[in-house]
Amino acid sequence: MKPCNLGYLLILLLVSSCITPMAYIMSPVDINTNPYQSIPNTADSQKSATYLSLAINGGGSNQTLKDQVIGGRASLSRSYRFGHFQAYYGGGISLGNYGLKDAYHYNNYYYSNSNNDTTFHYKSANYFFGIYGFSGGINLVIPFGNGRGEWRVIGLETSYQKEFGDYVHYRKQLSDSVTDILATYGQVFKFGGTTELVGISRHGTEIGYKVAVGTVQMPKGSYEGISSSFRPYYMSHSLHVTKQQVTGFVQFNIGAHAASFQFGVNYNLSKRKK
Repeated sequence: MKPCNLGYLLILLLVSSCITPMAYIMSPVDINTNPYQSIPNTADSQKSATYLSLAINGGGSNQTLKDQVIGGRASLSRSYRFGHFQAYYGGGISLGNYGLKDAYHYNNYYYSNSNNDTTFHYKSANYFFGIYGFSGGINLVIPFGNGRGEWRVIGLETSYQKEFGDYVHYRKQLSDSVTDILATYGQVFKFGGTTELVGISRHGTEIGYKVAVGTVQMPKGSYEGISSSFRPYYMSHSLHVTKQQVTGFVQFNIGAHAASFQFGVNYNLSKRKK
């Protein structure tokens, strides 16, 4: 092995060895339930539209994102534009798998000390989860002077999500005294703000970029553990392209000890092909 490669390997091992093993038993609801929502733009002849949306997501959770979270979502929504405003509402359902990897919790933070009282080990397992809920939002819009796009200056979004399945049942059986973070909530409200830029080509293709940041509100006492002061949140970055009735999007989501990618399609059921 070359000396430089050996040096890189030693550095990697040293850094990895400095990470104290933790058990962050998180919820998949936090960042995987708000896929990109299509809305007719101000240059569109449509003032309202109904959309069918399908999306898949894949990512990680827990410490160093070691737990594998994969799933799919289907939703139906209705969107409107009126003056300098746009609004939407809808509902959907997600189904997926949470792959919990080996996790540890130590009663003593100095885990290399032989005087530790107890070590708790969570074994690898796969858990089914499902999520259903409703969402809505409104935007203030400023059209470009050349009619080739718009700035959705500021938007407000909210949603209610309810989780079911094996994984939420598993979390509710655990004690927060043997985890570093334990999310036992099965339902949440989300509140966030957005901004979005949309451009339209000469051929009518719409290209846009959206940023959203929000908070996750859960029932009191359902987010505990010695590291739970870092509260759940979500942030997403979405790139989308629309041609006639079809919008394709890719979305990167991050949150508290979680990250994922979403890929999806929104189909405009109200618009006829030209």
